[in-house]
Amino acid sequence: MKSYLLQRLKPFFYTFIGLEFLILFGKIYQSFDGFDFSLWELTKVFAVLLLTSVIAFLYMMLPYVLYLVFLPQKKQNTRFDKIVTTFIYAFFVYMTLFQGASTQIFWDEFQAAFNFIAVDYLVYTNEVIDNIYQSYPVNWILFSLLVLTVAFVKFSYRFLFTDIPAPSFGRKAGQLVLYISLIVLSYFAVDMSKLEICKNYYNNEAAKEGTYSLFSAFLKNELEYDKFYPVQNSEDNLRLLKTKLQDDNVVFLEPEKNIRRQINSAKPENKANVIIVLMESMSAKYMNENLPEGHLKITPNLEKLSQEGLYFSNTYANGTRSVRGIEALTLGVPPLPGMSIVRRPNNENLYNIGKIFADKGYDNKWIYGGYGYFDNMNYFFGNNGFQVVDRAVWDKSEVTFANAWGAADDDTYRKIIKEADKSYAAGKPFFTMTLSISNHRPYTYPEGRIPLESEKWGRIGGVMYADYAIGEFIKEARTKPWFDNTLFVFIADHTAGASGKEEINLEGYHIPFIIYAPKLVKAQRIDTPISQIDALPTILGILNFDYESRFYGQDALSENYESRFFVSNYQKIGYVKNGTDVILKPVRQYSVEGPRISDNALDKQMKEAIAFYQQADNWEQNLKQ
Repeated sequence: MKSYLLQRLKPFFYTFIGLEFLILFGKIYQSFDGFDFSLWELTKVFAVLLLTSVIAFLYMMLPYVLYLVFLPQKKQNTRFDKIVTTFIYAFFVYMTLFQGASTQIFWDEFQAAFNFIAVDYLVYTNEVIDNIYQSYPVNWILFSLLVLTVAFVKFSYRFLFTDIPAPSFGRKAGQLVLYISLIVLSYFAVDMSKLEICKNYYNNEAAKEGTYSLFSAFLKNELEYDKFYPVQNSEDNLRLLKTKLQDDNVVFLEPEKNIRRQINSAKPENKANVIIVLMESMSAKYMNENLPEGHLKITPNLEKLSQEGLYFSNTYANGTRSVRGIEALTLGVPPLPGMSIVRRPNNENLYNIGKIFADKGYDNKWIYGGYGYFDNMNYFFGNNGFQVVDRAVWDKSEVTFANAWGAADDDTYRKIIKEADKSYAAGKPFFTMTLSISNHRPYTYPEGRIPLESEKWGRIGGVMYADYAIGEFIKEARTKPWFDNTLFVFIADHTAGASGKEEINLEGYHIPFIIYAPKLVKAQRIDTPISQIDALPTILGILNFDYESRFYGQDALSENYESRFFVSNYQKIGYVKNGTDVILKPVRQYSVEGPRISDNALDKQMKEAIAFYQQADNWEQNLKQ
């Protein structure tokens, strides 16, 4: 006997599966060059998509299943039933199409299925919706989805109902129990992290159904290291880290308990001012020296600063979000799986770079041209020793141009100079951190600043304008009495895109890092690969500060510096030495990418990777003041 519920759900299911495979082909088209089209890999992609689509379908159709179960037998196929079912089908189709369009937009930006980034963005609807409206023809897209929905309803209407008599309530209740059992089983038996069975990154991401990915990220967006990743004895970890973090000027304070250590300088302290500019999405590939021959030169100002300042040409970002860059520059920790500490609860009163400068009498300010409640930035800085100066406290006259994310970069830099003047007038050194905005979709900026119109050039224009604003910033700062005694630090928060065929594409983490201070720092180029978390102790080393350190980064200018860096893409965390990347993954798994190394070398690198990440996961215990 045919199942009544199956017959009523069949047209919904066929529609859903058909649309999901069309969405898949859209993602493949967008990333055609990076996709693996071998038969076995495609088979795995289709299998994972089918599995996640079925699970998503079970969840999505539960309300309609409940309606069918409680619909009296005599109401089946009546006008009431047809109106309700048609409305539900139309809504179902429209939302599936909407999810598909959203998936394509998200893929265009991140080359990934919905993940915890999408979950975060749902919290900040104003900025995200404004950004999307400024970047895409949203009204036309929504109207087109409506037209397609009407077409689907007209074509499918005759298939929405069945001549099979509705069974008794008892039989339908039994089918409902089976249906809910499948949902419960899928929740506990299927884990998104175990579905990444392809060798190619794009194949793995494209295989994930959008709705399933979104809810999986919502429910499982924080991972405890000890439960999911390779571990080893904590005492051995501390002993190993002590050897990694040891230097001539280092004294460990509690070597049996933690990595707290005193850093002592042989030279007198220099209480120079410090301005750290986290440059939004400024990949190293946009530096003129890395652009292909014949390409429009879009970073002349950064190129000039790199030649006149201290330039670390092979710096690698911790992750793919701005909060990862903030975390690296303030806390000096490897990128832990899941959310950045900036967005985690209980992140107040941490031992951070602001604490060090505050203890030395500096004015600490977090200056941001947007509204810093986004990504919890204001809360993090405001509760860790910084005065928050975001757009909410700016005078309206200080904003000459703004988009969905905030004021244009040159507005922000003028505000930084104004605040620096206040500190200087008060006789206090200042430490300022900022995050630029303009090199972010929708890439809009004031007309007339650069020869590229924002509506036509997209990210290339965004990069060129961001570089222009930096040039104007230095030009204006040069007229100030505090200029000669100020370190200007320019470092990207992350790159413009981290995707690639590899599990973790290292080129997708390559960022510029420049320290510019003509009177304080000799021009020098350093090509040794370093980590974003090394920027913090390197800055403090240039200032010859004596300070307590709880950071995992090291002074990249030290004679004893050992090159290594950390990378992450939420669930996967990497530790890279000499191009070999040891990637730690749930559940207790790991993989290795890059040049082949001996078993002994691999074992040593694996132990170092675990030591850093396992110890850093105790961040509350390590960093709480």
